[in-house]
Amino acid sequence: MTDGITDRRRRDLLKTMAGGGAVLLAGCSSNGGDGDGGGDSGGDGGGDSGGDSGGGDTDGDSGDGGGESLSMTYVYPGYFSNDAQSLVPMFEEQAENITVESQQTPSDASSTREYYVNQFVSGSSSFDVGNMDVIWPAEFAQNGWAAEVSDPEGHTENMLQTPIDSVTVDGTMYGMPIHTDANALYYRTDLLEEYGYDSPPTTYMELVEMAQDIQSQSDQDLNGYIWQGGSNEGLTIMWLNWFWGMGGELRQDGDLVVNSQEGIDALAHAVDLIHEYEVTPESIPASSTDQNRQTFQQGNTIFMRNWPYAVAIMNEDGSPVQGNFDVAPMPKAEGNEDANNSCLGGWNLFINANSENQEAAQRFASYMASMEAQETMALEHSRLPVRQELYADEYYEQASQLETFAQIVDQTSARPATPQYSTFSEIVYTNCNAALVQEKTPEEALNDAQEEIDSEVNNA
Repeated sequence: MTDGITDRRRRDLLKTMAGGGAVLLAGCSSNGGDGDGGGDSGGDGGGDSGGDSGGGDTDGDSGDGGGESLSMTYVYPGYFSNDAQSLVPMFEEQAENITVESQQTPSDASSTREYYVNQFVSGSSSFDVGNMDVIWPAEFAQNGWAAEVSDPEGHTENMLQTPIDSVTVDGTMYGMPIHTDANALYYRTDLLEEYGYDSPPTTYMELVEMAQDIQSQSDQDLNGYIWQGGSNEGLTIMWLNWFWGMGGELRQDGDLVVNSQEGIDALAHAVDLIHEYEVTPESIPASSTDQNRQTFQQGNTIFMRNWPYAVAIMNEDGSPVQGNFDVAPMPKAEGNEDANNSCLGGWNLFINANSENQEAAQRFASYMASMEAQETMALEHSRLPVRQELYADEYYEQASQLETFAQIVDQTSARPATPQYSTFSEIVYTNCNAALVQEKTPEEALNDAQEEIDSEVNNA
């Protein structure tokens, strides 16, 4: 494969990465979101690992080489900072007559959404393009916040269908998919091998028993299993993973129902991981995605749930776990081997409906779906690409996690598509968190949640 990034461009990228973008704090709180590059997106967006990107075709979408000079402002969440610092100069070099001002919000999804919504409500045109979590399109479209996105280069013809569906509302695209995501079980290959295990666990109780066994034999003070338990989007996703893995169905007769037996059993299992099985530390109800990544990377944890972005960071030179971990599909409840219980994540580019730079914004969105941009995200930042061509042997050889995640993507389920999703999720994670710290029983927590969901979502 041809390396499409020249030495000069690499020097430019290093300069850009050293400088970074402006960080936006106004109107943003530090509350939660499960923030990597997945649907609960968060973390710092992945380091640079995996071979050279570039090459491929650039689909000719960004530059006409002349004409009027254009400028635009791109506001992205902190998790995407490394990607943006690579991709923005690449786009500008191709576009030639477009300059991009980059600004950064905090890493977590909640604060990023809050920033965008504050701008929308005030009718602001201060930014042109932003990153849209996979759960926001219905809300952004219904409120007229996101403009329709065109696809003159036909990028969507080569995309996975699920990311396209995630940005399509009533037949109209309100975003351009840029990367998809799937939950995975990270595990320490060296520890499993040392204590006689040939493969990672496939069921909930296998994980518990394996973690307890290794903890009891090890001289280290090891965490058995860490996951996102803080009062944020990540906990909604964790509950859904367990719920789907037990065969749960969220929609019943058109309504969202969380207090089914599967829902209660899922939350009870989470509580037991902390308080009965003692494989999950008591600090988990205050944790976030990237805090968990940092803990796992320190080398004192056996299992972790996280998103693909963590692969690149944890395999960087100097990482204590470099080369000693792998990823596997999320475990399921016994007897539910065919359950699709990995929560689908992903991010898209959207165009601010108030933007005064629609042409530049559309060209930028198109470029981010090009092969060059997609290769860079996949090979250098361990993002799961939305283009089908990148799920092939030649790319697996450069980024081995792509092949595993390709299998995991086939086991995903999507969070409910509703303009009230943010309300639904806050109700779920707030009540689930109360159960984790034993302020409520799992049944009490989900019965309380159901009352709120009926009032604020189902009957809204």
